[in-house]
Amino acid sequence: MQKESRAFVNGNVITMDENDTRAEGVLVREGRITEVGTSKDIEKAAENEGIPVENLQGRTVLPGFHDCHVHVIGTGMASVGADLYHCSSVQEIIEALKEEENKGGEGWLCGVRLDESKLAEKRPPSLKELTESFPNRGVYLIDRGLHYTVVNQKAYDEIGYRGIEKGIGLNEEGQPDGRMHETANTMARRHFNDSMTREQRRTALQKVQEEAVQKGITTIHAMEGGEMFSDKDVDVFLEDRENKDVDFILYWDTLEIDKVKEAGLSRIGTDILSDGSIGSRTAAFDEAYCDKNTCGKLYYTDEFLIEFIGKALESHLQCGFHAIGQRAIRQILDCYEAAYQNHPWKDARFRIEHFGFCDDTDILRAAKNKIVISTQPSFSYLRGGEGSVYQVRVGKERERKAYPLRNFVEQGIVVAGGSDSNVTPMDAVLGIHAAVNHPYPEHRVNVYQALRMFTIDGAYSAFEEREKGSIEPGKIGDLAILSQNPYEVPSEKIKEIQVEMTVKDGRIVYSRDENNKVKTNQFSL
Repeated sequence: MQKESRAFVNGNVITMDENDTRAEGVLVREGRITEVGTSKDIEKAAENEGIPVENLQGRTVLPGFHDCHVHVIGTGMASVGADLYHCSSVQEIIEALKEEENKGGEGWLCGVRLDESKLAEKRPPSLKELTESFPNRGVYLIDRGLHYTVVNQKAYDEIGYRGIEKGIGLNEEGQPDGRMHETANTMARRHFNDSMTREQRRTALQKVQEEAVQKGITTIHAMEGGEMFSDKDVDVFLEDRENKDVDFILYWDTLEIDKVKEAGLSRIGTDILSDGSIGSRTAAFDEAYCDKNTCGKLYYTDEFLIEFIGKALESHLQCGFHAIGQRAIRQILDCYEAAYQNHPWKDARFRIEHFGFCDDTDILRAAKNKIVISTQPSFSYLRGGEGSVYQVRVGKERERKAYPLRNFVEQGIVVAGGSDSNVTPMDAVLGIHAAVNHPYPEHRVNVYQALRMFTIDGAYSAFEEREKGSIEPGKIGDLAILSQNPYEVPSEKIKEIQVEMTVKDGRIVYSRDENNKVKTNQFSL
């Protein structure tokens, strides 16, 4: 994609450099920042070379945002199914699926963002209920947290279950109830995802790209492939890499190290699941959930993890795992420490995704081992607090300790901000707001610390801090231009700040006009 030269003046430039320098203008030459300073100096340099000048009229300029955890193809494909997030009962889910069916089309009916905590029945629709309403068409519903699926009889039969797979939910009669966890969930997801065409995958990536630039996001850490999705997705990221208006940093969630090396990638994982989620009661704890007699589950043995992490370290592949429950976090830290003894790599930047319900001792261990915590501030903001699904699942005491962002930062841990889209919206401004407005004051961070998560620390988490994450000469000309200064608005109003313009490699890839009408470039893949 072409790199451009452009000057930006009369702005409030928050550089996010090591001195937190402020400036008025930025000059980008052929995609790289070359000068940061006063509007007068920047405008003079631009006019001497015939470089276009953008008058920002006092708007705030930040480095282009990073979203460090997005399921890109999954997010893009979510737009083709019925959105179930606002359904309040099983019947409303049935009605939403019937509306989707009335649109025509072939194949399975897909429902996304299923949140059983919002349903009056506090459970998803059963296989029987879905089959009675849709006897001749497969139905496939995806949990909001992506950790279980629900199917009807036709989909169950087409997937090819034999009834012995781990994770098949059973009703009181001992028959499948349609809810699929673990291996059964993997089989359902793989069957659905593998059936997608190459063009559908490209369209999904395109949709995410268009959404990202409207949110000021210029770099996405794409968590793709593996058991949660399809390895076929990886191909659309490997092809035509330069012809995109967002940088996609591919994290292939596979356990096959040789495949990753053959593809020329420098990272593996880091959203390989070591446990599940709170919503599905599969995140691993020492004590049982409050609303069901289960402690969740660890998905791998220590022996397997130590060997796998060791091979990744030996190959100098950045590696990491998803871990939400305290038992999973402890296991990953144990196994990383054991593997590191035999395969030391000083700059491994091992990532743990989420690090949600952690013990204080493990926060100290993460700091000591220089672990990068890639987390999602919107999780607690949207799903935590008094009366929340988190609190119902694990109780007030455990829920209050969840996602202690301030503790992470105060211990010197690099915290990378993300959304886990489409679990929460791909929206960096919302993520910054959520970090500053955590439901519990003791976990809140200040604006500067929140901004770092989605800029310079996000870049660091992918070994890109020398190229991105701050507005400094020599770095790539990626900028997010905001309607207001997050330091100056009341903290509870940060989420209302609008992205006015997004700049990638010096090119304006998104802008809003005076009437607040969206203008976006036409992208091609």
